[in-house]
Amino acid sequence: MPENKNQQNKKLKAKRPPKELPPGPGERGNSRRSGEPIKEAVPASPPSAGFVHQFMPYLLFVLTLFIAACFVCVAAGVSGAVGVAGSILNDVFCGLLGWPAYFLPLVLLNLAVFWRQYVDMKLVGLKLSLSFLILLVTSALVHVVTINNAGRVGFNVIRLWRDGINLMGGGVLGGILGEICFSALGIVGSLIILSPLIAVLFMFLFGTTPRGIRLYIARLLRERAERRRLLAEAEDDVSENEDDEDADDLSAETDDTGKKKGRRAARERKKAKKEEQKRRRHEVLGHSDAAASVDAVFTEGHKTIIGDITSKVPQPDSAGMAVPAAGTESGTTPTEPEVKEGTEPKVDISEPVRSGGVSALTEQLEQDEDYNDLGELLNGKSDSAGQDAPEKEDGDKKEVDIKLNVSTEDISDLVSSEEEEPPAPAKQLTTYIFPPVDLLAPDTNPKEADYSEELRANAKKLMDTLSSFNVRIKEITYSRGPTITRYELKPDAGVRVRSIANLVDDIALSLATTGVRIEAPIPGKAAVGVEVPNKTQATVFLRTLIESKTFQETPSKLAVCLGQDVAGKPIFFNIDKMPHLLIAGATGMGKSVCFNSIIVSILYKARPDEVKLILVDPKKVEFNVYKDMPHLYVPVVSDPKKAAGVLATAVAEMERRFEMIEDLNVRDITNYNRIAENDPELMPMPRIVIIIDELADLMMTAPDDVETCICRLAQKARAAGIHLIIGTQRPSVDVITGLIKANIPSRIAFTVASQIDSRTIIDMAGAEKLIGRGDMLFSPVGAAKPIRVQGAYVSELEVENIVDYVKAHNSGAQYDHEFLKRVEEEAAKCGNKKGSKPVDVEDLSGEEFDPKLRDAIELAIETGKISTSLMQRRLEVGYGRAAKIIDQMEKLGYVSAPDGNKPRRVLITKEQFMEKLINNDL
Repeated sequence: MPENKNQQNKKLKAKRPPKELPPGPGERGNSRRSGEPIKEAVPASPPSAGFVHQFMPYLLFVLTLFIAACFVCVAAGVSGAVGVAGSILNDVFCGLLGWPAYFLPLVLLNLAVFWRQYVDMKLVGLKLSLSFLILLVTSALVHVVTINNAGRVGFNVIRLWRDGINLMGGGVLGGILGEICFSALGIVGSLIILSPLIAVLFMFLFGTTPRGIRLYIARLLRERAERRRLLAEAEDDVSENEDDEDADDLSAETDDTGKKKGRRAARERKKAKKEEQKRRRHEVLGHSDAAASVDAVFTEGHKTIIGDITSKVPQPDSAGMAVPAAGTESGTTPTEPEVKEGTEPKVDISEPVRSGGVSALTEQLEQDEDYNDLGELLNGKSDSAGQDAPEKEDGDKKEVDIKLNVSTEDISDLVSSEEEEPPAPAKQLTTYIFPPVDLLAPDTNPKEADYSEELRANAKKLMDTLSSFNVRIKEITYSRGPTITRYELKPDAGVRVRSIANLVDDIALSLATTGVRIEAPIPGKAAVGVEVPNKTQATVFLRTLIESKTFQETPSKLAVCLGQDVAGKPIFFNIDKMPHLLIAGATGMGKSVCFNSIIVSILYKARPDEVKLILVDPKKVEFNVYKDMPHLYVPVVSDPKKAAGVLATAVAEMERRFEMIEDLNVRDITNYNRIAENDPELMPMPRIVIIIDELADLMMTAPDDVETCICRLAQKARAAGIHLIIGTQRPSVDVITGLIKANIPSRIAFTVASQIDSRTIIDMAGAEKLIGRGDMLFSPVGAAKPIRVQGAYVSELEVENIVDYVKAHNSGAQYDHEFLKRVEEEAAKCGNKKGSKPVDVEDLSGEEFDPKLRDAIELAIETGKISTSLMQRRLEVGYGRAAKIIDQMEKLGYVSAPDGNKPRRVLITKEQFMEKLINNDL
C-alpha cells in the first residue's frame, strides 16, 4: 500500500485534538465456580454464510437465463424450444403483467448479483417488494395507455388475461390497478402519479435518492465552472507574456526599419504562435471533455465524487463475526481547465493550481446546509462562473489570438497538474471481508465432566503432606483451569510462606505428578497457590476466545486472544499497551502456535489499511503460509541480512512518522489519525506490527545492527504506531541482551530448560516448572508477577484455511515499494560494519583463513575425500599447515569430523561451492 508520503506533509493542522482514554484489551469477567463451563455470548455467523444463501445466486442466475429464453422463444414463434414448461411460464407471467413481464429477467439478475449482500443487510424482503411494485406499476401504466388507445376493458379478468398473453395490455394485475387509477384519476392523473412513482421505486431499489441526484448535478456544474476559471487564469498569463513579446518585436522593428527580414521574421513568428495556440487549445478542450465524461451515481448516505469515487459495500448484521468493512474504490480523475473563447480574464497565474481543488469544493458543497437552490446553478449564477468573462480595461474590441510563449512540457504540466500532484487519497478505506469463525475448529471439550473426586483427593493429600511437616493450613480452595488446578492455601498465623515454598518437591512426590509450581503468595490474596497439572487436560480453542463478547466489543484493532488462566477466564491483551513483546521458550513448547494466534486475532479484528504486518522468518518455514496476505507491509523476510535491513528501515519509518506527528502538534498516532480522518490532505497511517520468529539467527548475522535497531524501536516506536513481537528459542544473554530486556517490558515465557533461562526471560524462576504444550507465564507491562496461562490452540490447517479465505475474498498484498527499496539499501550495508560479519566469513578465533583453503575445498570436491597426507602431496604443504586447513574446513561445515583412520567425508557439493564462489563467500 504505497502512499504519497510527501503529499501528507502539506498544510498540516496545528490544532491539538481532545485527549481521549485509550482503549483497553477488555474487562475480565467475574470469577466463576470451578468446574463450570465458561458461558459467553457467541455472536452468530453472517446470514449469507449458510449453504442456501451461497447457492441461491447461482439458482437465480440460471432461472434468469431460462425465463429470458422462454420469452424470446415464444415471441419468435419457436415455443417448442423451451417445451411445455417454457410456454406455461410465458403465459403466466404475461397473463399477470402483460409485456412488462419481459423486465422480470432483469429483476432476477439484480437479485442474483446482490443476493448475499441483501441477506447480510436483511433487505431481501424489501428488495423483492420494490421489484414487484416496479413491475406492477409499470403494467398499470401500460394498461392506462392501452385504455386511452383501445378503450376500456373493465374488470373482466379473462379479457385482461388474454390481452396480457397477446401483449396488448398490463395483464390481470396491472389491468386491475390500471382500471382503478383510470377510474379515480383519469388518463392525465394516472400518468402524473404512476410515472414518477416508477422513478421513485427505481431510486430506492438501487439506493439512490432525489437529493443525491441534485447534488450530483450541482457538483458537475461547479466542476465545469472551476475548470473554466483555471484555464482562464492560464490564458491571462499567456496573454500578458504575449504582450511583452509583441513589444520586444516592435522595438526591434523600430530600431532596424530598413531591414525587411526582421519584420518578416516577426510576422512568421507571430503566425506560428497563433497556430500553436489553436492546436494546444483544442488539446486542452479535449482533456476537459474527457474529464467531464466521467459518470457516477451519487447516493444518499454515500459519497461519489468525480475524481474520488466512493462506493459503499453493504454491511451484514453486527452480530455476525464476518463483518465486511465499509470499503471504497477510489480513482483519480484529473480536473482539466476549459478554454472559453473571446474572454480575457485578469487573474494572476503565478498562484499554483491547487491539487484536488474540485474534490475539496465538492465536499464543501455537501457540507453546506444552506446550499439548496439548484436553480442558481442551472441558471449559471455560481460565484465561480461569474469570473468567466470579465471586460477588458483598455476597451479594445479587437479579438486577440492567444499566443503561448511556454514549451509543450510547461503546458502539459499546467493542464495535467493534478496528474503529477495527485489529490490527497480518499478517506474511505479499501474493502475487506473478514474471515468467518466457521473456519476455526469448534470447542470439543466435554461440557459436563465431573472432576470433584479428583479435586477432593488431591486436596486431602496436600493437607496430609503439609501436616507431616508441621505446616498448619486452615482452609483450602481451588480453581480448575484447562490444564492445571490451583489449590489456594490459607496458612495459620505464624506459618512462614517460605516453609510452604520449600516443600515443592515433597508435594510433587505426594501427588505423584511433575510440574508442581508454588506461587507464594498469590497477588491480591492472603493465600499461597499450589499449581498441580490436571490428569485430564483440556484444549483452549482459539474460536472460543474470538467468539467471546469481550473480544468482540474491544474497540482496539490490536486486541489479541492469548488463552485462559488457571481459573478458566479468557486472557486477552492489547499490543498497543504492551507495547512490545518478547516470547521465549524451548523448541516445541508452543511459540509457533502463539505467533499464529496473534496473527489470526489481528486478521479477525483489523483491516489491512488499519494494521500492517512485517513477518521476519529466518527459519523460512514458519510464516510461509502468510505469503501474499493483504495485511503484509513487505513480503515475508527470510534472509537474515534483509531482516536486519527491515529493522533499520523501520527505524527510518518511525522517524518519518514522528516528523508528521510533530507537524500536527499531537503526541501519538491515535490523535494523528483522528485529525487525518477529517482532513482531505492527510491519509491515516496504519499501525505496523513487526514479528520476528527467531532472534538468535539475526544476532549471529549482524548483532550490532539488530540490537541497535531493536532498542531504538522499543524505546520510541510506540507513539509512531510500530510494535515489536520477538521470539527466540535460545533465551541466553548473548541473544536477549540487557539493552533488549530493558526496553521490552512485556514478556511471555514458555517451558525452558533451567532457572537461568527463566530468569533471563522474566527475571524470576518458574518457567522451568511449566508442563509444555502451550503452558506459559505471561508478564505484561506493569504486572507484579507473571500470570500462568494456557495458550489458545489453532492448527496449521485452520491457519491455511483462514489465510486462503482472506486472499480469495480480498485484494492481494499491496507492498510499500519505497519501504522495500530502503530495505535493499540497508541490507547491503549489513555486514560491512565492525562486529556485523557472519560467522562463515571469518574464523572464530579471529584468524584469517589460509590462502590454500579454496584449493583444498576444490581438492576435496574433486576426490570426494580429504586427509592431511593427500593435501601434503597435492598442495605441497607441510603437515602442520594441512592439519590447520582441515580444521578450518571442519569449522565451516565443509568436511566431517575425524572418524578414526578413515578419511573425512566431504559435506559440500560442487554446486554449493560454485554458489559461494560467485557470492564471494570464500
